[in-house]
Amino acid sequence: MKKLSILSLCLLLAAAGLAQTTRLVVNYQFKNVEDGYDHDCKTKVWIDGKEVGESPTAKQTKGGVFTVKVSKGTHELRVINWALYEGEWEEHTMDNNYSIDAEFTTSYNFKKPAQLFLIFDLDGETTAYWNKPPQAAGKGKK
Repeated sequence: MKKLSILSLCLLLAAAGLAQTTRLVVNYQFKNVEDGYDHDCKTKVWIDGKEVGESPTAKQTKGGVFTVKVSKGTHELRVINWALYEGEWEEHTMDNNYSIDAEFTTSYNFKKPAQLFLIFDLDGETTAYWNKPPQAAGKGKK
């Protein structure tokens, strides 16, 4: 009987924990990649300063999609792309001599599952769209 009570309590706590999280699907793509500069890259996500996930490695021209778990509520979100250059991973930022800061930072209230679409335009800037792909979203929101 005691084992059954402990098991029931564990299941209840697990269910309560699941109800307090949601998911964020991050889609990223690059535009205007120059020949010879199609770096291997990966994109990382931080929530409230803590790294919570990263994409598989892919060429910039391929882009990627990945999912992370997020606690419900308002959080500081930072998404940044990393490039593999001469065997070392580095943030894809102007400080590291790239043409743009391939990153996005915002405060977001995670109430339900969300999708973030990022376009890293190497001839422009990073543009973000929430919950609708760029074709359906209209003007991007930085």
